[in-house]
Amino acid sequence: MKITYEAYDRLQEELENVPNKKPAWLPTEDELNTYVIPAPEKFLDFLLWLTFTAVPATDEGTESLRAINRILYENIIFVD
Repeated sequence: MKITYEAYDRLQEELENVPNKKPAWLPTEDELNTYVIPAPEKFLDFLLWLTFTAVPATDEGTESLRAINRILYENIIFVD
């Protein structure tokens, strides 16, 4: 997934302004493996939104958020 620094910064600003951070649904490991990992570029905005707004309510949610961060780290390529 390629994204410019400018586009990432703009998206980050928008997501940080989401008013309520609260416990949220997070995809399970199976859902990440089935839907996200085969085509992570389709889910970039959604995954970033989750990292900025979701507060895991369970250990499984915490693991899911860690997996999402790994997916983003492994797949985002910053370009000028």
